[in-house]
Amino acid sequence: MALPEVCEKFQRESPLLGLRFSRAYTELIDAWLVGLYDEVFGSTPGVALVATGGHGRSELCPASDLDLTLIHTGGVTVSDAEAFWYPLWDSGKRVGHSVRTVDEALELAKSDIPTATALLSCRPIAGSTDLAAALARKAASQWSSSPKRSLTVLLDSVELRQRTAGEVPFDLEPDLKEGRGGLRDVHALEWALAADPSLEIARRSDLEAAYETLLAARIELHRVTSRTGDRLLLQEQDEVAARLGAENADQLMAQVAMAGRRIAWSA
Repeated sequence: MALPEVCEKFQRESPLLGLRFSRAYTELIDAWLVGLYDEVFGSTPGVALVATGGHGRSELCPASDLDLTLIHTGGVTVSDAEAFWYPLWDSGKRVGHSVRTVDEALELAKSDIPTATALLSCRPIAGSTDLAAALARKAASQWSSSPKRSLTVLLDSVELRQRTAGEVPFDLEPDLKEGRGGLRDVHALEWALAADPSLEIARRSDLEAAYETLLAARIELHRVTSRTGDRLLLQEQDEVAARLGAENADQLMAQVAMAGRRIAWSA
């Protein structure tokens, strides 16, 4: 069965919700990626496929991008890379892809905060585990080596995002991921702690229940709409509520608002 058919079947039939759905869905995607990697690269030394961002956290939602990087030591040709990427493109999945050496990835991370923060959750999928571990270790070290700079850049990006994405606790149609009090604020707290572990701020474990509420709503929103957007529109709230076992949209949105307030206060 082709990947799109497997994904559609899983999204349609899986009874799993929230983080359990994300974990299982990520495992499904990863298994396909391992097979594809083996077909193209086999046991070629000096190459690794790593997932970053949400894919690296094993928190894929149905419409999430597959954030992938081929890390190499100089032995990946253009034709090799294209042979790997083309089946992903043909699958219809949105793919954030790159081919870099460890040094190239780290150099980009110095000036590009999405790259820097995505690398903080990089996870090996296939190939050289030593190479993938080196990338993870060096990316974390680079981020924490200048905590004041990292935190300043992070704060600027958070404030800009929150101004444009709105408020999860108060919007009638909240952006579950990017809004103030949304999932991205929890990620930002994790990135802040990665820069300076001594900060007296909330940990992910402190916010797990609120995070799970928003993640579950985001997953069901994707399953209902089959689109990439994360704004929970009025016309979709009844169906998302039903899928999550809420009595109605009002109860769902009360749960979302409570979770958003908890995250926003901590963030």
